[in-house]
Amino acid sequence: MNKFSFALPLLVSALACTAVADGISLQDALSASLQHNPQLAGYQFRRAALTGEQTTAALRPEMRLHSELENVAGSGDFSGADGAELTLSFASVIELGDQRDARLGVVTARQQQLATEQRVAVLDLVAAVNYRFIALIAAQEQEQVQKQAQQLAQSLVTSLSKRVQAGRAPQEELLRARAAQAKAALDVDRARQRMQLEALKLSAYWADSTPDFTRAEGDLFALTNAEPLVDWQTRLAQNPDLLLLADETRLRSAELRKAEAEGQMTLGWSAGVRQLQMSEDTALVAGINIPLASGKRASGAISKARAEQDAATFAADSSKVQLEARLNQTYSAHTQALAELHSLRDQILPLLQDANRATAAAFDQGRYSSLELALAQRELLEARAALIDAALRAHETRIELERLTASAPETEIAQ
Repeated sequence: MNKFSFALPLLVSALACTAVADGISLQDALSASLQHNPQLAGYQFRRAALTGEQTTAALRPEMRLHSELENVAGSGDFSGADGAELTLSFASVIELGDQRDARLGVVTARQQQLATEQRVAVLDLVAAVNYRFIALIAAQEQEQVQKQAQQLAQSLVTSLSKRVQAGRAPQEELLRARAAQAKAALDVDRARQRMQLEALKLSAYWADSTPDFTRAEGDLFALTNAEPLVDWQTRLAQNPDLLLLADETRLRSAELRKAEAEGQMTLGWSAGVRQLQMSEDTALVAGINIPLASGKRASGAISKARAEQDAATFAADSSKVQLEARLNQTYSAHTQALAELHSLRDQILPLLQDANRATAAAFDQGRYSSLELALAQRELLEARAALIDAALRAHETRIELERLTASAPETEIAQ
């Protein structure tokens, strides 16, 4: 007995841990996704590639060793190697117009663009996980509604069976009630399968095809009132897509600067020493070369870079207008969903619940038929399903508003 008494608290603790493991919180889902999402893992390789590109762009022009042997294996005085002239020289180029800085500027702009792309990917992932988490909670609520429908159908079958046996109701009503009971069982199975599918969709964000949780922990109906539209409009400037377009504009500007720098004149130079075999003398040699019409050769690249810069600026301006319209539409949908939620929860559902109780009492007294009771029950269940749908839409539009404005979640699913 002492051993059993000692082991009992451990057993209870283990069962409690198992119960917790069967559920998952929003924070746990987000942490797992941010740590193990395959798409986010790919950014480290892109950063490494840009680091290598930066190293290359920072290199100065290479130095070359040039050797040249003249007056060899000729005729007369230049037969053999007696009249040979050997020249050894170093050669390189001098970059003008800050060409090296222009190359580095392009790489820096790409690195900034990659950082913003990663931030956008993180925000998209957070929004997607929130969507799937809320969808799982809504599926759980729908399952509860279907279970309630199954219980009501079972209760009706039990009541009608007694009435048919007593000769107070026709057999046809009982047959219809049994058919409704069978359909309710199918609906429960369908709702349970939907829950399993939503759990798989959620765990896919951290590459887990066999999730160890069966439920999402949260309250679907824990929602706050809508914030003023002007507050969301103020935060729209932080939209990550706009920031990404701004990075694209800066990248195009850097590429234009690079194209203009490459169109500048580049001087080539060489310097060395020459050995004259015939007189056994040495002499210094030096040279310089200047490209001709280098500016004209770069005009095409400059025109292309300038056009791409203009296109990026235009895309940023037009996207801002579209995002403002999208924000207004999402806000309208959000307030509408909240209004439906409050109306269903505070007005419609209480009235239908009272009507359902009154109809059930009248049915028990024999004043109403089973069809009238089934109709009252169906209206109540449909209103509960509509309440779940309104809450789901309110959460989804809230997530969309937060994604558009890159806002930190202020209202999460209540834990």
